[in-house]
Amino acid sequence: MAFLRFSAATRCWLQVITLGAALVATPMALAQQTGATDEYQHDHKHGHEHGEDDFGSPGTHVHGQATLTIVVEGNEAMVALQSAAYNIVGFEHAPNNAEQRQEINAALDILRQGNWFSINPQAGCDVGEADANTDLTAKVSSKHSDFYVNISLVCQQPARFNELTVSLFNLVPTLETISVQWVINGQQGATDLSLAKSSVSF
Repeated sequence: MAFLRFSAATRCWLQVITLGAALVATPMALAQQTGATDEYQHDHKHGHEHGEDDFGSPGTHVHGQATLTIVVEGNEAMVALQSAAYNIVGFEHAPNNAEQRQEINAALDILRQGNWFSINPQAGCDVGEADANTDLTAKVSSKHSDFYVNISLVCQQPARFNELTVSLFNLVPTLETISVQWVINGQQGATDLSLAKSSVSF
């Protein structure tokens, strides 16, 4: 498995990101089973969050927005995306027909391929492993489903990893803002990206 050589602190932080789906889905599933509280019965026209606002915490769920986390340690890197399902496929309920199932699968394939972002070529980064999943295919449906993507890379010149460009805005017109957080060889930072500003420099 990738990232076994990351430091203990970084591995722990990566596990928090990877477990985002479970952390988001659990309270919503409980709310649905116990007669959903007001917290989960608000209008989808509003932005809503289901997690902490701390740096690196998963669970943010806002229509038109997504979160992108970048971690680089040594010659290994990870790019993790979390987005409301509405931003990606236009709905957040379990698929009702074959067409919607096909839309979900197509979206997962595109996200898994990692062609929606690029790293400056001087870093010499190649994709190692990639995984994409969504709450839309979970056994327990959720009113606030997300997509999750984790892509690991190996970089030949990690010290030259200094820019990442996101082209996802061109693929998903409903996506307006991506909140980017990064930890690169111990240095942290954050910024917001949009169609007008789709690159981040480190």
